[in-house]
Amino acid sequence: MSLDRHYHFLGIGGVGMSALAEWMHRNGYRVSGSDAQSSETLDRLRRMGLVVRVGHDPAMIARADTVVFTSALSKTHSIWNTVASFGLHRLHRAELLGALAGQGRLIAVTGTHGKTTTSACLGHVLAECGWDPTVLVGGGVIQWEQRNLRVGQSPWWVAEADESDGSFLSLSPEAVLLTNIGADHLDHYKTEANLESAFEAFVQRLPSGGTLVYCRDDPGATRVSRRFPGRRVGYGMQETADVRVKVDQMGPGNMALVFSAGDEQWRARTSVTGHHNALNFAGVFALGRALGIGAAQILDAISGFRGVARRQQFVGCAQGYRIYDDYAHHPTEIRATLQMFQEIYPGPITVVFQPHLYSRTDRLAGDFAEALAPADRVFVCEIFGAREEPVPGVSGALIVDRMRGHPRTRFLPDWRELPDALEPVEGKRGGILLIMGAGDVTGLGPLLTGSADAGP
Repeated sequence: MSLDRHYHFLGIGGVGMSALAEWMHRNGYRVSGSDAQSSETLDRLRRMGLVVRVGHDPAMIARADTVVFTSALSKTHSIWNTVASFGLHRLHRAELLGALAGQGRLIAVTGTHGKTTTSACLGHVLAECGWDPTVLVGGGVIQWEQRNLRVGQSPWWVAEADESDGSFLSLSPEAVLLTNIGADHLDHYKTEANLESAFEAFVQRLPSGGTLVYCRDDPGATRVSRRFPGRRVGYGMQETADVRVKVDQMGPGNMALVFSAGDEQWRARTSVTGHHNALNFAGVFALGRALGIGAAQILDAISGFRGVARRQQFVGCAQGYRIYDDYAHHPTEIRATLQMFQEIYPGPITVVFQPHLYSRTDRLAGDFAEALAPADRVFVCEIFGAREEPVPGVSGALIVDRMRGHPRTRFLPDWRELPDALEPVEGKRGGILLIMGAGDVTGLGPLLTGSADAGP
């Protein structure tokens, strides 16, 4: 990496791309970027002094030496002809992260689910314990003014290792926290066996003195751990885990946890609730102890962690509903989130779900239907395609078709129509309105509450 080179980010508005671009800018690199659409992220980067434009202007790209990209940018996009014509060097985001973090000491958080909350909490814990890490995560951390980047001055880095396209194999961590391995991203991996093999290959990138912390409750993570010859620490709710966690009590905004290892036991409280988050915190606790931090320090920091935006985030009240926004876009995540709300909140739960990716919806429509079934009422919107082109015959209606036995399910192609579709359930309004999905459905909360970020 050279301070003399000019790096242009294609798709700089993406959560991971914007964090890297900001870090480079703050550290003296020449950075510019472009994106297909305007966003608050682009506005924020402009306020920092970066040259950022909507639309991939060839004249702007021509001034760069290297273009940074992710797999979200289609290989057939016309911009690649421009890049080729200028003879520019191409660098995948994961390669860039690997090069930058490789100058320090990287702790990578990986797994199908839970990466963002776990890496954010781990970064928060290390910061509170005086390690002053640089942290890059896939969502806005509430304590960092909803930023997804913390710039530290120590050699330590904490970052999510994204398995979706195999690019995490560009990273060389010295510690890995593996949350779980579930069937996802099979458009890239084709089979679950290939996906698990990729996680195994990633773990094998640890040095001989490296540490693997893994979820003992997860079969895939446990299998991968057994093939790792180095130091292993398993966490979970099972008695076989090296570090165990138990949810002692849970209510709105309050969860009491009991951690144990051997004959030792510790207690902590957190405002971030849910059994899945209890596991995330157990992973952070286990890794913190493996790094030599005292248990009391770690748990005091975990107790102060306030979570990540779009993870069971309360956005306001409207039409008698308490409205929450959540990033869940896989059946496993939906089940965990619904379970938490059912345990904590009385009254009906209405879910508005926007599927993410045509390939995922086609493959998992039945699983989505099963995961959504516990809700009292379900609206399924049209698919947010992201990097994928539409597939004939594949739409959100596939999920609704598989929920025919559910008394209150409806296909609502455009989530912006929801305010007119919210009829009372059994003559009653109110309860929980839970917005789920990784796409633009996040704009529904502001639309309902009348705030300014409802999007187009």
